[in-house]
Amino acid sequence: MKFPFRSLFALLFLWLPEISSAEETQPWYQVEILVFTQQDLYGDEKHRTDIELSYPQDWITLEGSDLRRLPVPLLETTEVATELPEDIPADINNVLDTAVPSETPEQETSAYKEPPFVLLDKKGYELGPENYTLGRAPGYRVLLHWAWRQPGLDIDNSPWVLLAGGERYGEHHELEGSLRVVLNRYLHVQADLWHTRFGPPQATSAVTDSSYQQPDQANSDQQSTGESLVTPAWPTLPEQPWRETAELPVSSTDYPGTTSQTEAPAWAYETPQFAITDLVALSQSTRLQLGELTYLDHPNLGVLVLVNRYENPEGNTP
Repeated sequence: MKFPFRSLFALLFLWLPEISSAEETQPWYQVEILVFTQQDLYGDEKHRTDIELSYPQDWITLEGSDLRRLPVPLLETTEVATELPEDIPADINNVLDTAVPSETPEQETSAYKEPPFVLLDKKGYELGPENYTLGRAPGYRVLLHWAWRQPGLDIDNSPWVLLAGGERYGEHHELEGSLRVVLNRYLHVQADLWHTRFGPPQATSAVTDSSYQQPDQANSDQQSTGESLVTPAWPTLPEQPWRETAELPVSSTDYPGTTSQTEAPAWAYETPQFAITDLVALSQSTRLQLGELTYLDHPNLGVLVLVNRYENPEGNTP
């Protein structure tokens, strides 16, 4: 018996509204992340040097994050202490318990379909109290605090959001890497970040790569104490994929210790290089619960992630 074509077309027309409805009801989320450093409690953490750092191919930069315009004035920068605090840092859970809950942010009204992956204004952030508390707790320093909205995408379609925060050193930032939120059966966050400590600036000709070079003074100190002169070979920092070729600005902001452009060191007119003195990497993936704070733990680096369902104020999915 032949299947009637009219019946087939009728079934197709019945399915089309369901497909369209599924696309229109695709869930959207507001993602907020807070990345910070934390002083090693015992100071005996040994960092691996045999690691490979890289950026994913399916990356995206948040609109409004200024990453495409680098190098220009600093991004999410904070003052860097010249000395580590003597106080032992409090436990992160105790620190965050003292944070005062913020008021529920008012959602922006929009009568049109808003674009995804746009850096949101800080007045709508919910982790402001945690940022405030961490910024004033001994042993902690906030490197980056961003938030954006995006649709729920599976692992094959969800892009990695490129991150850069903390102080800038030449062509790199203290914090670099990428993070993404994936929706399969459940929500997951995947983070691939690294935090780098840099030595004093040097002319381009003085440093041929990003490997660590022990300062002369440190060498002499080691010789006097009889300690080994073997220095760790840190991995080369990957080139930032969003960076456009441009000359670095010369200002006191870019080169600590100077007060004006005329006082900038001679090497400042070249692309400065900074030797790596320490590097830690965080690569983790974990399941998320909507509306609950997720903490990615590391002896020297921490990430707070908060994801909420986002509904358009007009009652429609963006």
